[in-house]
Amino acid sequence: MVEENTNVTGQVEDTTVDYIAAINELKQNTVDRTKYDQLKAENKKLLDSIVNGQDIDIPQAKEEKKSVEELRKEFLSQDVDMTNLDWVSHALELRNTLISEGKPDPFLPYGKQILPTDEDVNCANKVADVLQECIDYAEGDPSVFTNELQRRMVDVKIR
Repeated sequence: MVEENTNVTGQVEDTTVDYIAAINELKQNTVDRTKYDQLKAENKKLLDSIVNGQDIDIPQAKEEKKSVEELRKEFLSQDVDMTNLDWVSHALELRNTLISEGKPDPFLPYGKQILPTDEDVNCANKVADVLQECIDYAEGDPSVFTNELQRRMVDVKIR
């Protein structure tokens, strides 16, 4: 029996690797206590407001809006590397900014003897919608945007 004990004690396994792996796994799968407490407090505040029928202010991330001048400069730049996708994106961004500021829609006809009709407004909105759909479909790929735009455009034959 004495010999069996020496064999058992002679084989010592190194378990530090297992402990290190377990600690690393815990670090990857756990959240900082302060962040957890903050989230818990926000959830409690939200729940209390719902139960009591109160409104709660949720902070929104504010986007920095570019000025019309900056948008025009980007749109009218003579950048050789500008793709169709970039150009149309700048055009739609400029249009949306102008409309939100109460200025005339650049997609509508204006002049001395021209006043846009409801049909003109509908057509301009339809063009903007189709362009935005092409941008969304392309997901940042200029060649996909160009293909999608050409697929949606109708060629009119001139006689």
